[in-house]
Amino acid sequence: MHDDLDVLEGAISEEHQHLTFVVNNETFAIAVLDIKEIIEYSTITRIPQMESFMMGVTNVRGKIIPVVDLSDRLGLGVTTEGNRTCIIVETHDEGEMYEVGLLVDMVDQVYAILPESQEQSPSFGTRVHKEFISNMARIGEGFVSILNLSTLLSVEELSRNIYTHDMAKRQ
Repeated sequence: MHDDLDVLEGAISEEHQHLTFVVNNETFAIAVLDIKEIIEYSTITRIPQMESFMMGVTNVRGKIIPVVDLSDRLGLGVTTEGNRTCIIVETHDEGEMYEVGLLVDMVDQVYAILPESQEQSPSFGTRVHKEFISNMARIGEGFVSILNLSTLLSVEELSRNIYTHDMAKRQ
């Protein structure tokens, strides 16, 4: 398999486990401990006047959760739903717990990414804003970006609506 990185086999603690997934032909990772579940793509109800990356809300076993088009949020374009498109339900904590669904093209696999296999993200040369990436991790011959969920899913950004944002730009 991968020489530089142990594929998860139960021997590494959960804090080092990361789920990899594909968004617009790029592979990203987030910590398994941040993930509540992975669900099939389902009906999403659009919320008027929200930023374009805020797809809307969906019902997960009676609980309404917001869904973010991760590709759009990362500046990579809008996701086209396919047969492997799914929603990663992530639990986030910014003083209080809340759940957010991340729409991705497909889930890949879980890796044990140890701290010694991680490096700082470069200041330039990536298609994604540096503040959205916490680190880069070596997987085989390549690298995968580990997302910074605190920046990517800040309550302030997710709750901002187009009207308020446009008014702030005009002042």
